[in-house]
Amino acid sequence: MSSEKTADAANNWAPGAQKIDATAIAKPFREEIRTQIQKLKEVGIEAPLLVGLLANSDPAAKKYAEWTGRACKADGIRYELREIDDAIDVENALRDANDDPRVHGIIVYYPIFGQVESFSGESQDDYLRDTVSHKCDVEGLCHEYRSNLYRNKRYVDYPTNSKKCVLPCTALSVVKILESCPSCYDKSKPIGRHMEGQTVTIINRSEIVGRPLAAMLANDGADVYSVDIDSIYLFRGGRLYACDGETPESCVRKSSVVVTGVPTKAYRLPSEWIQPNTTVVNVASFKNVSEDEILQIPGVTYIPMVGKVTVAMLERNLMRLFYNFHHPERQLEERKKRESDAALRPSPWYGNALQVYTAIAATAILAMSLARRK
Repeated sequence: MSSEKTADAANNWAPGAQKIDATAIAKPFREEIRTQIQKLKEVGIEAPLLVGLLANSDPAAKKYAEWTGRACKADGIRYELREIDDAIDVENALRDANDDPRVHGIIVYYPIFGQVESFSGESQDDYLRDTVSHKCDVEGLCHEYRSNLYRNKRYVDYPTNSKKCVLPCTALSVVKILESCPSCYDKSKPIGRHMEGQTVTIINRSEIVGRPLAAMLANDGADVYSVDIDSIYLFRGGRLYACDGETPESCVRKSSVVVTGVPTKAYRLPSEWIQPNTTVVNVASFKNVSEDEILQIPGVTYIPMVGKVTVAMLERNLMRLFYNFHHPERQLEERKKRESDAALRPSPWYGNALQVYTAIAATAILAMSLARRK
């Protein structure tokens, strides 16, 4: 793990304070992806194709699209950005990509409609997220993956359990960052208890980051306070509890990990709430904390950006989808299974549709003949 020098005299940081460069965390994941791509090419299999759909002028969305394109090119993944002039055409473009056998992954750069209401759900953006095929959803935000996450189901093909679920890539990037930070994850404990004893506060309960991240960390054993504009909930042991007596300040003060994801320049988390030896992760495109102030807190670990790890997780999800659903060997295996299942089904009493038609016609003619005799 790479970090800037702690307690540097030039920076005048507090003893033990450090700022982590997420680039170093992303590096091994991207190296693994390059290796996988190279192995595919060696056996004559083309690299997976990721399609991005961009239909807004949001600077953060455009930057994310640029990062994605550069990373894919560097790592050998094929990437195609489809820019859509009119947002109303996004659904058709999305369905076209879903149905295109050449496409192995899809990412939609939100927000498109924001919280504009939809006939099909709470908002049109939510509806679009659920429209992405689970076979192509690199963001892990469609209903099937979200539902599995909240029920702590880790595979999409129970009971075979050969296809791991895709997890929301931004939330997953925070998990990987925390795994690399000191004292956050204890891998000596069993799966589901790696964060046992940790208290986490997540500021902002969005469907893209805050809510899935709370579930993921709670699934790993942490007590997670999910703080939004008008409510606070505690995720613990697979259950959700309302916290009427808590405040954002009380949650942050008792937390060993604080994650901020407020998408506005005006928001600042008060630095005096953060305790010594806390890990602070800024997920938002704006800085939700005062960097100079929190690095004056002894033992604080600060991660100012997660974007490069998010892109690495996006690529990782693409490779998982490719091996789960699109790899030629997997498709051959699925085809053989369908044929085997069909062979095991009992044959109908009739041979084919022509025989059914002939039998019906003969029965009708016989009935008419008998009716005339009467």
